[in-house]
Amino acid sequence: MLIGFVLLVSACGHDACDALPVSERIYPTKAACESMADRIYKVRPNVVLLCGEVHR
Repeated sequence: MLIGFVLLVSACGHDACDALPVSERIYPTKAACESMADRIYKVRPNVVLLCGEVHR
């Protein structure tokens, strides 16, 4: 069961490596997660952020 989305940061860019959570916050929709990513891009434009699904 999908419960939401978490914002992840990739330490090695778009290469195949594990992404780490930015915080413990779970966003209810993918749009809310992407909105937070957009806010962070304004401050840190070179960071690679992903929104990952959280399942129960």
